[in-house]
Amino acid sequence: MKKNKLIILTVAITFGLTVLSGCGADTADLGEPPAEVVNGGSIDTEDINPEDADEENKSVQAGGNDGMDVAEGADAYESEILANAISVRIGRDGTEEWNVDMYHNDAALTMLDYLSDSALLFPTYTYDEDGGFVAQSVRGNYTRDDEQTITDVKTGELYLLNGGQLRFYFKDMEGANITATPIGYYTDVEGLAEAVQGAYTSNLDDTWGVDVYFWITKTPG
Repeated sequence: MKKNKLIILTVAITFGLTVLSGCGADTADLGEPPAEVVNGGSIDTEDINPEDADEENKSVQAGGNDGMDVAEGADAYESEILANAISVRIGRDGTEEWNVDMYHNDAALTMLDYLSDSALLFPTYTYDEDGGFVAQSVRGNYTRDDEQTITDVKTGELYLLNGGQLRFYFKDMEGANITATPIGYYTDVEGLAEAVQGAYTSNLDDTWGVDVYFWITKTPG
């Protein structure tokens, strides 16, 4: 019971059609969402681990992009933004609120559909200092219709990789060369890297093996 309270199944952002309808979003039926988004109950899960996600990602890059548009970064979505879609606190004891804008695509909308107006605890089990990201595998049959080839990644950006891995980049990474769906980005990146690094350091003895916790709250529409 205590474990269930500590690690709540949710996503971001990784990161509700009813709420979005008040923000001017389409009300089209996105289909039945997966029963579980994040398996936060155990670090020994059936989810694809980071290495598997990376290998699948490289395979897709080598074989092309299935006829999908290729773009540099997430610039192609700048005209379709859900402003301040969620707010985030970094770390179990984090107090600063960071706003996140999200893109108006099916993958992002499906993630938003899981969030409530209450703060929910989101665990990440992968902290990659060299790669500049934290990540967690998310369950569900998410669309890849908006997938792109991303050469350079910027601090604060969130992506869903084709292996089901949701990544939040806390560093600029030139030559990242990932194939992923842009999900959103933090509107203010000043101090972001330090906040994530500090949360990781303070969480090294976490009971459940979580690298960094995030508190995620969907902004009422």
